[in-house]
Amino acid sequence: MMTNERAKKKYEAVQTFLRSKIESGVIVPGEKLPSESELMAQFGISRNAVRQAINELIKERLVESRQGIGTFCVKRTQGTSMLIAMVTFRISSYIFPRLVSACNQSIQRDGYTLLLNESLYNVAKERSVLLDLRKRHVDGIVITPVLEGSKYNADLLNEFEAEGIPVVLLDGEYPDYAFTSIVIDEVAAGRKAAEYLWERGHRDIGMIYSSNYRPKVLRRDGVLGFLSSVGADIREEWLVGIHGQISSLETYGQIRALLAQKNQLPSAVICSSDDEALMFMRQAQRHKIRIPEDVSLIAFDNSDLARYSSPRLTTLDHPSEYMGELAGKLILDRIYHPDVKSRTRTVIDTNVISRDSVCGLIASVGARNS
Repeated sequence: MMTNERAKKKYEAVQTFLRSKIESGVIVPGEKLPSESELMAQFGISRNAVRQAINELIKERLVESRQGIGTFCVKRTQGTSMLIAMVTFRISSYIFPRLVSACNQSIQRDGYTLLLNESLYNVAKERSVLLDLRKRHVDGIVITPVLEGSKYNADLLNEFEAEGIPVVLLDGEYPDYAFTSIVIDEVAAGRKAAEYLWERGHRDIGMIYSSNYRPKVLRRDGVLGFLSSVGADIREEWLVGIHGQISSLETYGQIRALLAQKNQLPSAVICSSDDEALMFMRQAQRHKIRIPEDVSLIAFDNSDLARYSSPRLTTLDHPSEYMGELAGKLILDRIYHPDVKSRTRTVIDTNVISRDSVCGLIASVGARNS
């Protein structure tokens, strides 16, 4: 019994010593701890006792062991809020609940709390949220950035990084700033949507897209790029650029104007998001235009809207859970290793989810509406 108590005191001495060095800032995040041999010599104890002390610190999430390299300090314990902010367009609708939930689960495992904020896809609102977060002294920020043409808050986020608050961009990135980011290959996704229709005989293709949101503009570029590669294009009146929120009266008007060309409609329409496609479906029904019998429809994001619409919407997948989890891991890595200056860019591919809103045309269809 006395032997066990003495052994316990030996490893606890090492544990207390290292913890105090971390808490006082003598050992900083990213710094390597003394080796097992050095600690054995310093405290006159066995290798097993040293390893037991390290294992206890790992349980406290103060250090991590990297095989073949050593043990490193990974967590700030002085002046840390244990808060990671997440700023998205919405919190409780569309694809965002999946992003939020996955990110939250990822950071909770390390004891952090996710502080949720909505920007409502408004650059001024987003800036106000970010300035408030600066006062909250959060440890990091995961953000789906608002990209309203040339208006965005990259300058403010750049200041945060300079102040030691790491930033991860999720599902969007700024054209002239280097942040750690996770994005879908939007151009490739656009090409896939157009190719999917082309392979099913569609030659008259239209598109509805958000002209003030860069990822959707990139989807448009992918569509146009594919059509150009096969010697086709989109008629000017079939390319509808929406500016503003999807629910705006202006958007309804633009879609109604397209559908009013009842005898000159494309055989298929690509919408740059599922919510745009759902709006198109509603307006088509009012004009007695059937989907997919009269017009086939494909969109992007694979939201619940796509799964439960009638007909069920063919769409390109959005790997929200994977992206949210990865965002959590990346922001923690940035917090734990502030000395690492490099920024990573993760580009994710996506695939078509075939459902009921696209029908094939016979090969000889040609220009059906000419």
